[in-house]
Amino acid sequence: MAVANKKPTDVFTPRAAQVNDSMYVHRPKLEERLIDAIDSNKYIVIHGESGNGKTWLYKRVFAANNIHYDVVNLSNALVAGSLDAAFRQKLGEMGYSQMVTQETNTTVGIRPMGMGAETAMKTSQQFPLKSGFNALLERVAYRAAGRKGVLVLDNFESIIGDEDSLKQLGALIISADDESTAAHGVQVVIVGVPGNLKETITRLTNAAPVANRLTEIPEVARMSEAEAHDLIKRGFIDELGLNIDQSITQSLYTQIAWMTDRIAQHIHELGLIVSQRARRNGDLITQQVLDDAVATWVEDSLSSDLAVIETSMNARETRAGRKNQVLYAMGQCKTEDFKYSEIETIVRDTFSITDTQLSVSRILTEFGEAANPIIRRTPKADAWRFVSPKLKMAIRTKLHITPDGKVDLQSS
Repeated sequence: MAVANKKPTDVFTPRAAQVNDSMYVHRPKLEERLIDAIDSNKYIVIHGESGNGKTWLYKRVFAANNIHYDVVNLSNALVAGSLDAAFRQKLGEMGYSQMVTQETNTTVGIRPMGMGAETAMKTSQQFPLKSGFNALLERVAYRAAGRKGVLVLDNFESIIGDEDSLKQLGALIISADDESTAAHGVQVVIVGVPGNLKETITRLTNAAPVANRLTEIPEVARMSEAEAHDLIKRGFIDELGLNIDQSITQSLYTQIAWMTDRIAQHIHELGLIVSQRARRNGDLITQQVLDDAVATWVEDSLSSDLAVIETSMNARETRAGRKNQVLYAMGQCKTEDFKYSEIETIVRDTFSITDTQLSVSRILTEFGEAANPIIRRTPKADAWRFVSPKLKMAIRTKLHITPDGKVDLQSS
């Protein structure tokens, strides 16, 4: 139900720390898998591309089930110097510190009538120093106050290139069954971007036992077409009460879902700009309002990605412009993962090419091995995927086919 005085920033919240209940997209199967895994004796892995809703998923599930959680950003390990240091840093943020040595000053002796001798004595007692990880698990359990406690290790992708951090993480996972670790009753959830994150962790830590101590819920993927349309409609119509110009009533949701690749965070980003401009346009969304909003969104959110795409394009004087055709075809692909044969089919169909050798496989390899790669191999190495979904968005919003059949960048 639309609230007359609701602001666009109340509805479209691309970087909100807290879950926006009115704009949350329910994913029953993922929610069920996560809650079922909470009581297992294996650490949980949540993975999916950036912006697809991993954080909102676990926050919503934990809140709905009265589960306490604390979050450690694994990128802090790179700044602090180690995972243990990052855990101790988190403990400090919680206002907690461990006592390692306690010293006591005492005075002994007899002084009747204030006369006599006394001796000053200093005694110390050593306390065993817990690892930062175990101390943090203990603190999470304390803060849970009888509820289930969870420690979330977020942003796994930030430590993929750091061998020491990966080895430390592998050791922590292997210690899941240790009495000192299990005694706290705190579940650990690892969150990150790579597909097949469980397989990635096992491979990078070079520790086979790691796989036996992890359970991975299905990928938090981009929304379906229907889910994306519902989210956009919910924001514009149900929450903000905006009107849509009759000429784009049928196409508005499709245009936004296509340009944002049905990724929740980017729908929120673009939806916020569109609704702000619509408010200034008498609460009416027109094609011009949308076009202006898209231009602002590209400039604010996709400029660096667009620059990478530009460096991958053919020189303007190239006759066929095959790289540009392949880039355009990659943007048209509706699936996250794609094979060279699928891209070749799109190129041939779009540009009416029948008998020419296209070398699509070689071009894709070039894109993947460039100094600033735009695609990467999938874990099974049988397909490709964009390094960032924003690269596909840059292609979809800015590459177009000119009247003479060439692929070029749209002018701003």
